[in-house]
Amino acid sequence: MNRCGIRSAHEGILSCSLLLALVWLVAEAPAVAVADVRAEQLAEQVTIYRDSYGVPHIDAENDPSAAFGFAYAQAEDYFWQIEDSYIQGIGRYAEVNGSRSLHNDLLNRAFRIAERSPSDFANLDADTRAVCNAFAAGLNYYLATHPETKPRLITHFEGWHLLAYQRHLFMDFMLSTKYIPHKYMEGDPREIASPAGSNAWAISGAHTASGNAMLLCNPHQPSFGYGQFYEAHIRSGDAWDFSGATFFGYPLLTIGHNQHLGWTHTVNRPDNIDFWLVKFDDPAHPDQYRLGNKTLTADRWTSTVKVRKGSRIDEQQRTFRGTVHGPIVARLNETDFLAMGIANLMESNLVRQHLKMIRATNLDEFREAMRSRDLTFFNTVYADRDGHIFYVYNGAIPKREPGVDPSGTLDGSNPDHLWQGLHRFDELPQIVDPASGWLQSCNSSPYTTTDVGNPLIDDFPPYMAEDRNIDKLRSKVSRMILRDVNNLTFDQFQKLAFDTRMYWPLTQLPRLQREYAGLHERDAKLAQRVAPFFEHLLDWDCRNSNDCTQSTLCEAWFAELYGSIYPPEMPLQQKFIDTPDLKFRALVDAATKLRGTFGDWKVPWGEVHRMQRHPDVAEFLLIPFDDEKPSLSCAAVPGTLGAVFTNYYTPSINIPFVKQLKKHYGVVGTSYLATFEFTPEGVRGATLTQFGASSDPDSPHFMDQAELLSRRKLKRELYDWTEITSTAQRRYHPGQ
Repeated sequence: MNRCGIRSAHEGILSCSLLLALVWLVAEAPAVAVADVRAEQLAEQVTIYRDSYGVPHIDAENDPSAAFGFAYAQAEDYFWQIEDSYIQGIGRYAEVNGSRSLHNDLLNRAFRIAERSPSDFANLDADTRAVCNAFAAGLNYYLATHPETKPRLITHFEGWHLLAYQRHLFMDFMLSTKYIPHKYMEGDPREIASPAGSNAWAISGAHTASGNAMLLCNPHQPSFGYGQFYEAHIRSGDAWDFSGATFFGYPLLTIGHNQHLGWTHTVNRPDNIDFWLVKFDDPAHPDQYRLGNKTLTADRWTSTVKVRKGSRIDEQQRTFRGTVHGPIVARLNETDFLAMGIANLMESNLVRQHLKMIRATNLDEFREAMRSRDLTFFNTVYADRDGHIFYVYNGAIPKREPGVDPSGTLDGSNPDHLWQGLHRFDELPQIVDPASGWLQSCNSSPYTTTDVGNPLIDDFPPYMAEDRNIDKLRSKVSRMILRDVNNLTFDQFQKLAFDTRMYWPLTQLPRLQREYAGLHERDAKLAQRVAPFFEHLLDWDCRNSNDCTQSTLCEAWFAELYGSIYPPEMPLQQKFIDTPDLKFRALVDAATKLRGTFGDWKVPWGEVHRMQRHPDVAEFLLIPFDDEKPSLSCAAVPGTLGAVFTNYYTPSINIPFVKQLKKHYGVVGTSYLATFEFTPEGVRGATLTQFGASSDPDSPHFMDQAELLSRRKLKRELYDWTEITSTAQRRYHPGQ
């Protein structure tokens, strides 16, 4: 390479003037001294290999150049989503999307996420700052070399943006299972009951044909917006080689495996958010409140929130207050307010913890990496080549004084209601190598993870796990499946990842059959009407396929019984409890609705349950699904019915479409699906994402993995670098 940085012809040519323009000074907090980073030098230190599915395999000299290359690859595939996530993270979402996104920015400002992140970032450890700065540099390098890409708001990315993004993402995730009482600021009451969840299994060698441990990774996240997973493989010269997936905009892979071990996460509900009633009842000192025998003064600050209204931007001045408990988020009356605290939100350093996790070579090192609890929640399920399997109900969980019940609103004037630090990692519910030989975690209680060897519920305070009494049907069907697993091959394991047997009809149809037998005596006319529908369901093995008509009828009946909105827990509607025979009338109603919509009540599942991709749309309300546009069938069923292969569809989550649709389109569910076997020679993997690597509709990788999903087939994961380099469809440095 000559002094202008012009590469040889076979590597591609960049002009001298462009390279000089790409000398990039890393932006950090004001008044923070930083070193010059030459983007073209980082680009030379990384090579990106694209396989036949467009998945990037990034080979870099060190951690910063790996982050740089990873950012560039992500931006190539979906820059819009990266920027969208960062706009949320820096608290400027309403500036782009209008008042419907105002609550996003108000929460961000209440916790001072964007305000504090620049200075907090400057005080992080050098490794974290180097990775984040290099990732930001990779995004800027992509923009500099792709002038056709027009950002909506952020034209220059900075390292602190990643810290703000991480904090806002975790805040949003942790609030996703919480009820925010009363009114947040001046917004609407919010109760988020997201269907996002996950499945995770770990199986020891005692149940596999090879004697090797196996791991199932199956997060259920939104198919649109920042919950989407991005698959990649990254090797750093700083001694790690990791393959897996992460959210767009994050500089490291967060689930997957290295040469020695692997892990995945599922959403849990540790009690790490509390609300306190705070009284501001002194008119002469409106910001003063009491804590025991002390009088404290709340911090008060104002922030300008920009809100798009058509073609103009309105500026709103908002006032916020902070207490020892956390920011004020709701006003109850003239004197009573609610403060909210989120444990470790501003103290965590997720990049630091993930760097340790991806470098771990055994179970002891992995558990040590998790002790910091920078990962503030998520169940973690693990397996390794030594044959170990492991589960931990992970979280940054505050200690409370004995006798304090944090499930309601706490008295903000009582010092006993303050948090007493965090529970140590060793105090969390966890399991190592249970006698059962398997683990599962499907968003249920940590005390029902396996059959033999569970943590004991009485050994932990009630607030440790808000989901301590929840046992979802996906967990029940997983335990049923895993109990019968013996001599399992890797091919069989891949098939189990697509298992569609449904726990609800498996367990309920026999009971309902007994009730149906007596229906002829109680109401012969109703029994006659019900007969064709119920007998159709009885002639079924309770498994789904794209040509199955019973599953379509079953789902429609389930919606009549439990309602069409997905809640965290689903009680049977009261009218069916009070009048049991109404359950059969509900089946008639379900069949009647199917006939009215489709012309027949026997409707093949795959004809109406579809996958259709629309890029650059973050909100369900705005997704322009269209029955006339191409789509693919999907045999995954809503997790509420209790199946491993999970997807949730419109309109079952109550999206008020402008256009009436007959078909149902996947919006949440299987987003990254992977099976791994940890052999002495290395890791075998088979994976997919729900759509494809590229968001470009003209790319062959826009929907190629959706075709695999439709056929219930995984692609073989490429991990060996000799094979990767010899079979790559494209090889290049960033900028080429």
